[in-house]
Amino acid sequence: MIKIIDYLPEGLRKMIPAFVLEKIPFLMSGIVATGINFGMYLLLVDRFLPPGPATMVAYSSSVVVNFVLQRYFVFELRRSVRSAFALSMLVSAGGMLIDWLIVTGLHQFPYLGDQEWVIKGAATGIVFFYNFYAKRRVFEGKKGVKGKEARPQVQGTLEEPGPPAKH
Repeated sequence: MIKIIDYLPEGLRKMIPAFVLEKIPFLMSGIVATGINFGMYLLLVDRFLPPGPATMVAYSSSVVVNFVLQRYFVFELRRSVRSAFALSMLVSAGGMLIDWLIVTGLHQFPYLGDQEWVIKGAATGIVFFYNFYAKRRVFEGKKGVKGKEARPQVQGTLEEPGPPAKH
């Protein structure tokens, strides 16, 4: 797996908090997917489709591209590709529902009704964090369960007493 953050200079990596550093590859793949999402949405809305259906088509088109990018450049796959894809699509369906609810909901406000960039930007920002944590769980499983080696048990420590000594 190619880790984009490995190409950052060591000094810069140390200056960036781990909370932010882990999201950089996700952000970069998300920029590509968001570009597809925004582009399709702005192309479709009001020309071909109303906002709700335009959101669903745009979001769906970006989901497949995003899965491929996340598979190879963002997360470590710790389950079968088929399982990860199915779960990723389920998470993305939840994200699409959140996106749709925000977009259609914000169209109800008189001052935001025609501000497509603002509306889509708000929806995208919220869905970004939902997607990061849910997709990390899909690809990598529970933290500390899969893919992590179990801590070796040392007998005779306070954690687990060893067998009685033979004298």
